[in-house]
This record gives sequence, C-alpha cells and structure tokens, in this order.
Amino acid sequence: MSKKAEKAIEIAEKITELYETNRLLEYEPYEYQKRFHDAKDMKGRLARQRLLMAANKTGKTFCGASEMAYHLTGRYPEWWQGARFSRPITAWAAGNTTANTRDIVQAELLGEPGDEDDFGKGAIPRQYIDGSPLRQPGVPNAYQCLQVKHVSGTNSKLFFNS
Repeated sequence: MSKKAEKAIEIAEKITELYETNRLLEYEPYEYQKRFHDAKDMKGRLARQRLLMAANKTGKTFCGASEMAYHLTGRYPEWWQGARFSRPITAWAAGNTTANTRDIVQAELLGEPGDEDDFGKGAIPRQYIDGSPLRQPGVPNAYQCLQVKHVSGTNSKLFFNS
C-alpha cells in the first residue's frame, strides 16, 4: 500500500472517530424537538416543566440526551433558545429500573453499556467525560455517576437513578 493510501486511511479513521464521539455536532432537531428545547410558558418565560410526547422510535430519547449533554457541558449550538447554564450543574438521569436506566438512558448518553470501544459514543462527547464513571453496585455495566467537563473549567455531575 502506498504512503498516500495509508495517510488517507488514517485520516478517514480519525474523521470517523471524531464523528462517532461527537454526535452532538450532527444533531439537528426535528421541528417538534426544537419546540421542546425552546419551550416557553404562557407569559413567554422559559417553561419550568415540559413534556415531550411522540410516537415510538421518533427521537425522543436522543432529544432528551442531547439537551442533557448541552447542559452538562455548557456548550450550546447556535440555534439554541432554551435554558442555558453558565456554571456546572448536578443532574439526574433516571428510568423505572436500574437495568432500564442502563439500557436506555445511559446508552443514549454514553454509548452501549459493557462495550469499552463504544464508551463516549453517546450524546455526551467522549472528550468531555472526565475520568471513569463510578459503577452501580449489583447491576453489570451500570454507572452510578460521572463527571463532565463544563465550559466554565470545572465539572458537572451526572447521577443515574431509578
């Protein structure tokens, strides 16, 4: 194989890894997702409570995971009109059981549970995950908490609960 071909393959692999570990860069919300992110109350203030209700397999989970990643990192896209956090936050990501939290919520945020190569390929970009997550006792491949680098220079904390 020529040096040019080897270099081209190396560049393609780096681009693929960058894309896989930065899914937020490609997130372009559907209109209903954008309305959810931008939700205001009847007086034009940001809504304190919101509900995203839609059919199965339409992007609800990644929509929520994306918003969580934006808030944890403090890095918002240009189109963002929703609430913003200029300081690190402490957040919960939860499901009805620890296993469901791992298989759905944790998977969307961090990548496929138990697959070391997939860690950091969820909504939270790998480069912003600080250190190793603390494991949840009693449930294989489930995390209890992790720290995420915030644009302010300190870390947000994310806890997984059920």
